[in-house]
Amino acid sequence: MTKAWWGKFCLLVLSVVFSVLYVYPTIANLDPETSKFPVKQKMNMGLDLQGGVYLVLGVDFNRVYKEVVARQGTALIEHFKEKGITINSVTPLTEGATAEDPMLEAKFDPARTEAVKEILKKDYATLRLVDDKPGVTRLGIARDYKNDIREKTLAQSIEVIRNRIDEFGVSEPSITSQGTDRVVVELPGVKDVDRAKDLIGKTARLEFKIVNDGALSEGQLAGMIQKAEEENKINYVEGKTAFSDYAKKINDVLKAKIPPGSEIAFERVKVSQNPEAATQRIPYLLFSKADVTGDDLQDAGVSLNPERNTPEVTLTFNPRGTVGFDKLTGEHTGKRLAIVLDNIVHSAPVLQTRISNGRAVITLGRGNHDQMMQEAKDISTVLRAGALPTQLDFLEQRVVGPSLGQDSIHKGSTAALIGAALVFLFVLFYYKKSGVIAVITLLLNVLFVLACLVGLEATLTLPGIAGIALTIGIAVDSNVVIYERIREELRHGKAVSAAIESGFQKAFRTIVDANVTNAIASIVLLVYGTGPIKGFAVTMLIGIVTTLFTAVFACKVLFDWYMHRLERNGVRTLSI
Repeated sequence: MTKAWWGKFCLLVLSVVFSVLYVYPTIANLDPETSKFPVKQKMNMGLDLQGGVYLVLGVDFNRVYKEVVARQGTALIEHFKEKGITINSVTPLTEGATAEDPMLEAKFDPARTEAVKEILKKDYATLRLVDDKPGVTRLGIARDYKNDIREKTLAQSIEVIRNRIDEFGVSEPSITSQGTDRVVVELPGVKDVDRAKDLIGKTARLEFKIVNDGALSEGQLAGMIQKAEEENKINYVEGKTAFSDYAKKINDVLKAKIPPGSEIAFERVKVSQNPEAATQRIPYLLFSKADVTGDDLQDAGVSLNPERNTPEVTLTFNPRGTVGFDKLTGEHTGKRLAIVLDNIVHSAPVLQTRISNGRAVITLGRGNHDQMMQEAKDISTVLRAGALPTQLDFLEQRVVGPSLGQDSIHKGSTAALIGAALVFLFVLFYYKKSGVIAVITLLLNVLFVLACLVGLEATLTLPGIAGIALTIGIAVDSNVVIYERIREELRHGKAVSAAIESGFQKAFRTIVDANVTNAIASIVLLVYGTGPIKGFAVTMLIGIVTTLFTAVFACKVLFDWYMHRLERNGVRTLSI
């Protein structure tokens, strides 16, 4: 055997060893807390396999529209006052308006009608003019802005729910929008549906708190927390420990070591753009008192800085919030202001100057335009989530019992095993001894798929099991293409070794083309599908990659070994 073959063989063996290490904790059902096995991670089971809570929530957009119109009316009075025009009254319309399209009526000096129309046209693209008479104007929400409201409201609803899901210790929650007015929440492993509903449906708590940078440096605070974790065995496990419980334990232990009137809060940041990536905890020492809360915020949005053409977050406070924010920024200019939603820090910008007009701008840090735009959208979503609680109605709820999940696993696994066994028997019967190599590569394929699911922290669902079974079917297609090419070369009179080399080379392009086609279909399902469809697509994509590796690489390594044995024994024919 050549050095190149031994290098490929070692790579194959290492792949198998690492895959077994990743899959074993799941197969043996090891306890990650007590096990001394080097790999602690187990496969995440979906709602249909381990049971849990399935909720469908409807967003009351009529209420949202009504609140938006009310806020626009308040802002309209203040804006026209700055322009030197007095709006005598702004009242919601009870006649001629519907719950889906609320309107308001503004009354002013008839002599200023043209000036009012000009300002509305210039500064209020979010409102549409329904009717106007001298001294009276009727306004409704602009249609484009209405669509924008729907998108933002769904986004903020998902953000609020996601912040609360951690309380359950759910490792792989699924929170997705369905249609234009629904949010679907899947909580695998959760059994208390009433607690889930109470936690998800409560109002978001948004607070603005000053960072106490003068008391402790970031390094000192991080060191204190690390020491407290080690001495008191405080361990936060992503997806298994309630983050609020972890933060409370840290604060209780360090209460005597931090300044009075202060508290420790954390910002949770993904270490990479991958949604499955681990979360980093960044500690902050905050003053406990919140002088300004979400009740004081009127609206938040994203705009572009006209000078630098960079995204930034714009805040608008109501009259009470304007006074409170004026005092807060005046007393703490130059310090950092933490934006805290449900006790989690989402941003901590520096207060550059005193803000007394009720309108503030959050300037973002470094990064490219797309990254800054995404950060601005995330921050504004968080702010709106606290400032504009959305009425969520529970339209549907289901509790999937663990026994049903076990039954699904049993039946799904049985079906997959029967299908795989039939494929193996056909391959062994049709391709004789060479079929053994195909069976080995198919088994390796399944092993690699399972290992990838564990390593990527993906969730295995019932459709995912179907995807694994389908992967075997796709993989055997690749073996069939290779084997038929080898048979064709043998019929043309080539030597066994030359036929094998030629068969693999000629089959390679066909195998790649077929798998690329499958990958495109899987990507479409992943992008546009929801829930179980995404699980099926993820399994299929992983299966396509492992199929290429096993069919082209592993199968060739095993065939070379087989050929070496045949040549050493003086056999000139191939059992295929």
